[in-house]
Amino acid sequence: MDMSSKKIMPYFQPIIAADTNEIYSYEVLGRYIDDDGAVKSLGAFFSNDDVSGADVLKVDRIVRKRALEQYAGEGLDKYLFINIRLEWIANYADRPEEMPTIMWAREFGIDSSRLVIEITEEEFNADNETLTRLMSYYKKIGCRIAVDDFGDHASNIDRLAMLSPDILKINMSYIHRSEESYHYHEYMKAITSFAERVGIEVLYEGVETEKQLDICIDSKGRYYQGFLLARPQPSMLNPHVDFGILSTSSFRSIMALHEKAEHVNSRRKFWDVRIERFLTENRFNIFLDDINDYFSKLFLEVSDLTKRIYLCNRRGEQLSYNIELDSGSVKWNDYRRRNWAWRGFFQEAMIMLDAGMKSHLSAVYRDATTKEEIYTYTYAINTDLYLLIDILQSKGAGSDLPEAQCLKA
Repeated sequence: MDMSSKKIMPYFQPIIAADTNEIYSYEVLGRYIDDDGAVKSLGAFFSNDDVSGADVLKVDRIVRKRALEQYAGEGLDKYLFINIRLEWIANYADRPEEMPTIMWAREFGIDSSRLVIEITEEEFNADNETLTRLMSYYKKIGCRIAVDDFGDHASNIDRLAMLSPDILKINMSYIHRSEESYHYHEYMKAITSFAERVGIEVLYEGVETEKQLDICIDSKGRYYQGFLLARPQPSMLNPHVDFGILSTSSFRSIMALHEKAEHVNSRRKFWDVRIERFLTENRFNIFLDDINDYFSKLFLEVSDLTKRIYLCNRRGEQLSYNIELDSGSVKWNDYRRRNWAWRGFFQEAMIMLDAGMKSHLSAVYRDATTKEEIYTYTYAINTDLYLLIDILQSKGAGSDLPEAQCLKA
């Protein structure tokens, strides 16, 4: 692709913040006018292995410089995302103040604190010293750092900790695949949870459908970008943005949470009634009764709904066998002395029971062995004995609970 005779220009795609439902930033994208006068993306040119690195750099610098000049001329106070390949600036490690983007920002009177320098995760392969020097300088002059396509390559936590970016852009393919696969959806949630804990904002790019947007909202994250919200545009003035679709998705997310809470509370009360009736009709004495015989009787009453029943103490140690069905008959599997204090559902149950609740119902997750969707009901028999029931999501009571999977070991 010969760009020598083409008119090259920047386009700007709005990035929307969920907290304000306003434009947070614009990302600079490259465009050119073809022989028929149509505006085309430079994406294929930049990713073409047959194009020399020198030609790619030349065209990219044209886009960047014109974007910064236009940004200054339009006088906006939004952030500006600029993609930079580390290979292009590695030689500036000892003189970072001479990096072209920084020099152009000074030339056009742009406050460097309004710039977001975006690098791709695969470029973490640059040596640590060069990466540290360059990123430290950007931060020193006030720039924010974003890592693009996070999750697409090694997701190197060591490099991420060293870089300490301000923003992670989730790889577009994960967002698209999440429509069909809960694995990708859960992976997105895990990334966002990690980022939140270490003080990094999350940006979802490439959002093209309402379902994808709903999944991203459900996965949490502050910033959103994609054709569904706003297409790349030649100017940042009077942009065309569908703000309503983000607020509508956020509303759906909140309503789903309320509905989920109502379902969980309803299901928990359903099980409270059944368990308390059984305990009233069948007085339990841990010193006199055989634990496994006693809870086998309970299991037979609820076996159409449950995967297994077992008893733990406050320390998470299992006191009984796993009581479950095998080929239509009750079977005892010896899990005694196993400890479940490390499990998320057990920790959450202890928090709620210590706060005065008599029972707790976990989120739905998938059993690591069978991949069945289950949730765990925990009931406090007394201050040291806890009855746990793994309930099948697909059968009877509980089948209408919203899904929030995580693998059970």
